[in-house]
Amino acid sequence: MFNSLLATSIWEDITNFFVPSSFEDATTICTTVMLWLAIALIVAFIVCKLAVKKECQHKVNVISLIVAMVFSVACIITFAVCSFMEDEIVAITFYPLLVLAIVCILGALAIAVKPVKAVRIAAAGTIVAALVAALVCMIVYYESGDAPEWNWVAPEDVNSIGLYISSVALIIFIAAIALLSDRDAKPFDSRSMSFAAMCVAMSFALSYIKFFEMPMGGSITFASMLPVMLYSYMFGCRKGVIAGLVYGILQAVQDPWLLHPAQFLLDYGVAFAAVGVTGCLRGFKLFKGNMRLQFTLGALIGGVLRFISHFFSGAFAFGSFGAGYAEEYGIAALNNPYLYSLIYQCMYVIPEIIIVVVVGVILLSSKNFARQVEKYSLDSRVKVLPKEQPVQNENAN
Repeated sequence: MFNSLLATSIWEDITNFFVPSSFEDATTICTTVMLWLAIALIVAFIVCKLAVKKECQHKVNVISLIVAMVFSVACIITFAVCSFMEDEIVAITFYPLLVLAIVCILGALAIAVKPVKAVRIAAAGTIVAALVAALVCMIVYYESGDAPEWNWVAPEDVNSIGLYISSVALIIFIAAIALLSDRDAKPFDSRSMSFAAMCVAMSFALSYIKFFEMPMGGSITFASMLPVMLYSYMFGCRKGVIAGLVYGILQAVQDPWLLHPAQFLLDYGVAFAAVGVTGCLRGFKLFKGNMRLQFTLGALIGGVLRFISHFFSGAFAFGSFGAGYAEEYGIAALNNPYLYSLIYQCMYVIPEIIIVVVVGVILLSSKNFARQVEKYSLDSRVKVLPKEQPVQNENAN
């Protein structure tokens, strides 16, 4: 009987964090509307790609891109306004969101309309501006002294050595994967940078559409990692890791759980840079020709690395929360910070990975979409020209 009541209590507490489960305030209303609108747009895109004739596919691509950018801008602005209305946002963090909305617009112009190079450079420059603005905001937020109080963690409960060692080890591992798998990659150009700006902005917009939000940070979203993962798959692991890093730092603006520099790295910089390794299998030429399998395995690798990063952060920085849950639910095992962190990360990272893989495979099942991905993938690689053959002298004996 006790176990039954305990399970019921835990389940009731968990369901309280399902975001689209009510229409009680502006945020949940907007989340529900944006969720179903995003699903409808993806379904419409897939139907159009399958039904429209080959000669009209370019128009479908341009229209879809414009719609996606409008949707991204609408999400960013809508949820920023909702956060201001409910006093859940640090005022200074509005500026990176504003810059990111501009990124969406310039990114769409840079790719769909194919303007002059200056506009592409402007699109890329705005993502750098958004990154700098986000870093400045996080420094101001951290130095204000409010962060430890807001996170309810005493300084003595933080394992700084564990945080530093785990963050450095993961950084080295991710960098090694990126360097080894992308040895023939081109450097950033205006085209790849404008695509990066657009994909980061789209991922950031989708991260607001949450099925479920954990009480101490983290959420299950509508495939928010997918644009960055597809970017990595298209343009290579090195560029993907950089795009993921930018996306992670912008995530800190949206949900700033910050109490230690290494914890900031693990939860935001390293965790989302890991998402950018999705394209690593293409660089290693594994399962060549099987796009869906390459993407799925790459997404799983990126997702597992993100999980490990959050796990270390949860164990070394937020492990003291486990004791509170152990007392509340009578589960002594949660006193172990490693077990607590493992359970906590499993509740949202694993469902998030499953959603991304399923949606990504559905998109790559469209032959036209897969063809476009393949086209940009080839363009992102260094083309090795054949060596010039020596000219033979016809008069030679």
